[in-house]
Amino acid sequence: MPEAEVGVEMTDEEIAAFLTRQGHGVLSFAGEEPYSLPISFGYDVLEHRCIFQLVFHDESTKRERIASSSRVTLVSYEWRGPDDWRSVIIDGDLRWIDDESPEVLDASEVFAEYASLAGLAVFDRPTPDLDPEWYELEIESMSGRHAPAVASIDAIE
Repeated sequence: MPEAEVGVEMTDEEIAAFLTRQGHGVLSFAGEEPYSLPISFGYDVLEHRCIFQLVFHDESTKRERIASSSRVTLVSYEWRGPDDWRSVIIDGDLRWIDDESPEVLDASEVFAEYASLAGLAVFDRPTPDLDPEWYELEIESMSGRHAPAVASIDAIE
């Protein structure tokens, strides 16, 4: 299939610009049964990583999935029409960030600045029953494409 029909490959700079302004996507966990969820994230350009605040509860599937495999895929996309779309796919491993480590402050700042925040009401549970933890997606591979008609995304300065 010609490139014009499947989209144009994004440069690393275009991918970074897209991820820093997008702040949300779909995170898919490894395993025999597919498990994906919408999620907010902050992209850290300097450290080349994505930061998540995962929220767990007693019946949380996420904790079980992470315990069995840290492998995940993050898909972030923007669709405005058939000729105006962008998408980025990231594969890598989730790494827990200890709340007591100095690293947690940097992670929370990246998340606060770049994530598309969602309220805790999405969990349909009382706040005391929720257990938030910080995670970093250590990026192994990353690719992005955009519609042929879309102008290049400005790179981050």
